[in-house]
Amino acid sequence: MRCYNCGCELSEHSFCTNCLADVTLYKKIIRTSNFFYNQGLEMAKVRDLSGAIVSLRQSLKFNKNNIKARNLLGLVYFEMGEVTAALCEWVISKNLKPKKNMAADYLDMVQSNTAKLDDLNDAIKKYNKALEYCKTDDGIDMAVIQLKGVLKTNGNFVRAHQLLALCYLKANRPELAKRELDKCKVIDVNNLTTLRYLAEADRMLNPPDDPASKKKGRKKGEEEQTSTSYVDGNELIIQPLGIKEKKGSNTVLNILFGIAIGAAAMMLTVFPGRINHERMKAQEEIKAIDNQLDAKNITISELEQKLSNATAENATLQESLGAYAGTEGTLQSMENLLKAAAIYLENPESFLEVADYIKDVDESGWTDGTSENYKRLHGALKAAIAPAVTQAYYDEGYNAYKAGQYEDAIAYFNGAVYFDPTHKDSLYYLGMAYQSSDKKEDAKLTFNKVIELFPGTWHSQNAEKQLKKLDQ
Repeated sequence: MRCYNCGCELSEHSFCTNCLADVTLYKKIIRTSNFFYNQGLEMAKVRDLSGAIVSLRQSLKFNKNNIKARNLLGLVYFEMGEVTAALCEWVISKNLKPKKNMAADYLDMVQSNTAKLDDLNDAIKKYNKALEYCKTDDGIDMAVIQLKGVLKTNGNFVRAHQLLALCYLKANRPELAKRELDKCKVIDVNNLTTLRYLAEADRMLNPPDDPASKKKGRKKGEEEQTSTSYVDGNELIIQPLGIKEKKGSNTVLNILFGIAIGAAAMMLTVFPGRINHERMKAQEEIKAIDNQLDAKNITISELEQKLSNATAENATLQESLGAYAGTEGTLQSMENLLKAAAIYLENPESFLEVADYIKDVDESGWTDGTSENYKRLHGALKAAIAPAVTQAYYDEGYNAYKAGQYEDAIAYFNGAVYFDPTHKDSLYYLGMAYQSSDKKEDAKLTFNKVIELFPGTWHSQNAEKQLKKLDQ
């Protein structure tokens, strides 16, 4: 036993030797909890499960952290068919003590078998449906069918046995109720509900004798005995007393009367049983069809989910394929690079045509999986034509800028900066072109880049002046 305050092992003293906390009452509480646990354990050993539940709950009232009591309570619930209650206790136990706890093994045992868990869940739903049927007078037969299905899945479900017995008592079939209650006693020997139902079944099977009614019946029988009966072949012949048997017509009438009684008895005994049997058979068929429909609906839902997932995956793949093979995709970029390489190898002077294809290569789409040789080829071609292309683009851009064709100038200067980001004149006049075309934000970004890359040059000084003008 450990101290509730500091967790130190307690001694025989009434206080903790480590933190000096008074543990007298705490020890009494723990001992009481252990007493009720031991009592519940003894009851469980002799299958007094109802009494064990009461003792174990009492134990947990005194000490909710009594892991042994909580695990045993879960086992008792599970033995009585109360799977949900058992899982709740084991989950709480596992949360209180995550390591070295048998509750984890119990949970794995139940949850690992998903098919069995689904069957138990269906059994609980059928039990609840049977309860709804029992609330109506004409739903007893449907409740019996549902409860038989429950017990087929979970044979130890005590409450289902008891409810089925109650249905049989309601239907005036105490012998069947007694059979179900005997099964309950095998599982839980001292269940009060079972014993109460069993007493009622015994009373219906063996009704008490009433001396007064017996005497009255005997007197009435003596006074009103006006007929006698005898057997003629396979027929029961009833003949009134005091009337002499007549040959011929009387015999025929007696035979016809016996046949009528036999037919009436058959109508009253055989046919209702047969009708009830056919009705139960039809209910079983309906139940089987419902189960098949449920299984098919589940299958259809699973297939629809798979189809939806496949459609989404296909759309993703199509999008990836489009990005790979489209006009802006990887294949097109590789094609542009190969064209640029072929043109450059055939005629190095066609550097402007090579530059057009190089600019169409999408570097932003490169990933870690992009081929290093592909990157090397692109870099080599770009470096080889960069000086000539940069100068040519700058000259064209400067001429367009002087002619007031600012959009063309911006395109040329951007091309020059793409091939040589350190070309001062191209970057400076790109800012001027932006400013002249009233693209102030682009102009500010460009002038700031000039100041950052080329400090101390006239480009930087003029860029600062232009920035001041833009701010004003």
